[in-house]
Amino acid sequence: MIKPYNSPFHADEIAVQRRAGVADSVARYSEGFIRSAMPEQHRDFFTSQTMVIAGLCDQSGTPWAMPLFGKPGFIRSPNAEKLDIGITPELCSLLNLEFKTHAKIGLLGIELQTRRRNRVNGVIADIKPHYFSIAVEQSFGNCPQYIQKRKLRCQSQRQRRECFDDLNISSQLEAASKALIAKADTFFIASRTETFDNDPRTGIDTSHRGGKPGFVKIDGNTLKFPDFSGNRFFNTLGNIVSDGRVGLFFPDFSSGATVFLSGTARIIWEDEALAQIAGAERIIAVDVSRSVYIEHFLKMTGELEEYSPVLKNTGTWHKRAATLQTEDPYHAFKITAKIAESRDITSFYLRPLDASLAMSYDAGRYLPLRLIDPKTASPIFRNYTISQAPRGGVYRISVKREAQGLASRLLHDHYTEGDTLSVGVPAGNFTLANNNRAVVFMSGGVGITPMFAMLEHIIENNKRTTAPRKVWFFHGTQNRATHAFAEQVKLLAQQKPWLQSHTVYSRPSASDKAGVDFDSEGHIDINLLKRILPVDDYDFYLCGSESFMGSIYSGLKSSGVKPGNIFYEFFGEGSLESTAVMLDKVADRAELVFSKSGITASWFPEHGSLLSFAETLGLKPAYRCRTGNCGACRCGISSGEVVYGNKTGFTPDSGHVLLCCARPAKGSGKLIINL
Repeated sequence: MIKPYNSPFHADEIAVQRRAGVADSVARYSEGFIRSAMPEQHRDFFTSQTMVIAGLCDQSGTPWAMPLFGKPGFIRSPNAEKLDIGITPELCSLLNLEFKTHAKIGLLGIELQTRRRNRVNGVIADIKPHYFSIAVEQSFGNCPQYIQKRKLRCQSQRQRRECFDDLNISSQLEAASKALIAKADTFFIASRTETFDNDPRTGIDTSHRGGKPGFVKIDGNTLKFPDFSGNRFFNTLGNIVSDGRVGLFFPDFSSGATVFLSGTARIIWEDEALAQIAGAERIIAVDVSRSVYIEHFLKMTGELEEYSPVLKNTGTWHKRAATLQTEDPYHAFKITAKIAESRDITSFYLRPLDASLAMSYDAGRYLPLRLIDPKTASPIFRNYTISQAPRGGVYRISVKREAQGLASRLLHDHYTEGDTLSVGVPAGNFTLANNNRAVVFMSGGVGITPMFAMLEHIIENNKRTTAPRKVWFFHGTQNRATHAFAEQVKLLAQQKPWLQSHTVYSRPSASDKAGVDFDSEGHIDINLLKRILPVDDYDFYLCGSESFMGSIYSGLKSSGVKPGNIFYEFFGEGSLESTAVMLDKVADRAELVFSKSGITASWFPEHGSLLSFAETLGLKPAYRCRTGNCGACRCGISSGEVVYGNKTGFTPDSGHVLLCCARPAKGSGKLIINL
């Protein structure tokens, strides 16, 4: 019997949600998220893709997941309820796929470079010689968690087979398949409901899974992988409860090799492995029944650029001693020194208790920390830039004490020399480009920390060359009291003929001397750069508040600087480009009232999104993607207006905002948020 269509989830999805204790919250935030037609953003997204993953059943009813490749535009969207795909699946004959009209299909569009992904479930409406059409039954977005960043490029087809029909499908996982799966950090899974009918909740779901290499365990002909925290919809797990048949696609984006397999899946709710693998909430086991390994199958390949940041809180099946990427990625470091750099910024020197855990790093990277809230005993995760170049196995972080910052106040007020901190592995991509171009560092406030580390790195490199890299070091802050590393930079500029520094104070005190403590008054902007910088071919590095970087980024682009020559450290949600676009629409200051919590606080642009600001106040709003695509952070607002930097994948209804990417609008008055 078909349940009345008052929920976008079928009965087994809801059953899994209930078992996980999230059914009520999912019902609230998923309302309007799963649609019967694609929003404009999703249509634009699909038509720009070069790869999608399709889920189709074979003649026995077993689903398979497989990629479809094409040039941008190989997917078209004639209307919001239809997609035309300009290619047909290559393995139809080999896998005996049920590729025909009215067959159910699940489609996942995924852009590895940006970590965006959106999904469409539906039926094959038409098949033509050069394309086939999908009639949309369900359309929804997915958050970017666990997606490894890669930029795919077309690869040579010289070694690729023209036909795959003569390949052997094995009932056992072969050695080549096991080797590929063992090192995989990404795979795709297609699952299905027990029955197919006109109810749009029945059909095929195609989903992505990501983890550190080794997150998939091979146990004979059975695969096991952890189920990490996600959007809580449980589409795949609900289908496993409903039917159990699944198809997995493992790509090796470096070599182009692939493994396609199908089998029967089951959910392991309680297992000792859950305590051994950080982040695992359940274990999924797949008993493989059919598999095939294909060399050079992928038409697009690409090297890994960055693991998903959320993987730092996940583990693998490897033993603890085998790798630093252990079940607990945090280790004990002793605070060997605590030194004030300015009125608000203090440096903490950290050395591992286990000397073997000291790791080198590229200047500019940040250090993950895990603190414990003394009031709630709950963990607090923060990232702080390492403020010196690699030196003797010691890390230095320089932290600004924020009046409303829970973590920074803990560090400044409760930690002292001799205490220990839980420290992760250095991470981040804000590092120096591998070239010898002249460099312009521009920082505001505590944004000086990665710049100083990079400067130290350049100093060491310049000692070994007869053509030293030129550096311009611009820094802006309020006055001498707030100026960190002032004497160090001044001394280095006096000693190094290739280093020029320029300091800008926005509010110099009566004792601050122009020409001694600072060089100009006001703010760093594009006009200052044009006035001071000699003509040269520069790389520009930015770090500071979102408003600071957004303004300079816009100025550099309008002056003809290529985006590829602009590098920045951006910890906000969205992107620096979107922040630059919204700058003139954002309030300079706003009073926020969190009505349910009884908290009133002043917001400034440097606080970032409403979600980030709420977290600094100790609040814990719900969220998932932090990019405006999932709707989990939707919250009621009783008064005031907000702005968004770019189009969001999820559109909140009237009287609600997406905390993760909203900021107070200019002239909106007091914001009253129902949190």
